[in-house]
Amino acid sequence: MNIDDLKSDWQHADQEIHSEKELAMMTRVRNHPVLRKLRVKFVAEIIALTAFLFLFYDAFDGNQKPLFVNILLIISILLYIINNALGYSQIQNPSVNSDIRASLARQTQRLKKMAILSLSSSVFYAGALVFFLTYRTVFTQHKYIILSILIFVFMLMFYYSGISWQRKIRHFKQMQEDF
Repeated sequence: MNIDDLKSDWQHADQEIHSEKELAMMTRVRNHPVLRKLRVKFVAEIIALTAFLFLFYDAFDGNQKPLFVNILLIISILLYIINNALGYSQIQNPSVNSDIRASLARQTQRLKKMAILSLSSSVFYAGALVFFLTYRTVFTQHKYIILSILIFVFMLMFYYSGISWQRKIRHFKQMQEDF
């Protein structure tokens, strides 16, 4: 781009006037790109977990397991989905007050509660899934290795999820202190 193009763009920059309605739509929290990514992740998880719920009875021998094991798995998946939906709705609709410091403090407390609930529902879901998959399984050395790897992967996921939540909470605490 040469200097003449830049001058021309600068002179025509003020000609794009947006209405207040368009500006309000651009600055809405719901249109934020991070929320869009969360929404895509949430929908993908719901689709995958719903498919698993439809397939687990036949594909993973749910019909050969006791009813309480199947119910435990279903409840853990539903709890996980409900927790994600509640978390998404809280992030999408933050409480905004005239006092920014109080709003940040409230949001920090909400994030702490969401972190505890999110990690708890994830642990409950992972535990129920491992319990479902290993119920009445005759273990060999190969199966113990697979189970150990699965548990190790879950523990890594919980660890990194906890670090992610702590980073978000620290960010809001820092913003609160900066005001």
